[in-house]
Amino acid sequence: MLAMHSSRATRASLALLAVGLTGMVATAALGASGGDRSPIEPARSPKPAAAVATQRLGHDQAAQASSPASPAPEASEPPAVRLPACRYRDQATRFGQPRYWKKTLLDTNLRLARTYQPWDLVSVSRAGLRGSGLVRQKVIADLTALASAARAAGKPLAVRSAYRSYQTQVATFASWVARSGYEQALKFSARPGHSEHQLGTTMDFTTAPGVPLSTDFGASPAGRWLAANSWRYGFIMSYPRGMRRVSCYGYEPWHFRYVGRELAALIHESGQVPRRYLWEHFESVP
Repeated sequence: MLAMHSSRATRASLALLAVGLTGMVATAALGASGGDRSPIEPARSPKPAAAVATQRLGHDQAAQASSPASPAPEASEPPAVRLPACRYRDQATRFGQPRYWKKTLLDTNLRLARTYQPWDLVSVSRAGLRGSGLVRQKVIADLTALASAARAAGKPLAVRSAYRSYQTQVATFASWVARSGYEQALKFSARPGHSEHQLGTTMDFTTAPGVPLSTDFGASPAGRWLAANSWRYGFIMSYPRGMRRVSCYGYEPWHFRYVGRELAALIHESGQVPRRYLWEHFESVP
């Protein structure tokens, strides 16, 4: 009995010793790991790599959605402004007063009132140009510079037509209808109220007084110089070649409108037909 008791005591002592050694090993392991986990917290089984990637993607998408500094790529591009088709209507232009002469858009849709008339009309001869006609006083300084530069380049200009009142345009359009018929007249002559000549800032240029208007002017030395340099002096060609669906009229290399040097430079740099530029930046702007 004594021997059996001693054997049991011995086994109990060995069990206690084993437990103590196990605790010491666990404590040592915990100390080696930096002590960043509680010894009573169960170890977490590692997640598969795909699950980790999915979780990170979800966090990234949530952060991107909540970030105000990450707009969609297309949000930085302004929506295109739709230019109305060239129909024959009689809608009053938005900037229909003489003080808005730079912004006024006229085409086959938009018109001026029959009473529209600038108050500061003077002869084009004040700019040192041959020919006849009236333009607004505000045009003279840059028109003088344009005429002087053309002469210096050996490409002298003359004026065939300038300001036309509403009543004058009635007679002009009627004469084209009588000569070519109504449908043909619409292609190269503006109905009363729709002509840029009524603004008092538009001129038809030729090489000499009395020379008829012709598309051949565009191929002449004077015509080519004018097309390349007019914007430097505040003038733009209203109806360029091949752009009838945009400008509403056929090619008129003689027809130039004064809009001032700053706006002319902007239109030139944009590469747009003047009608489209004026529509997008003035007429259609809320």
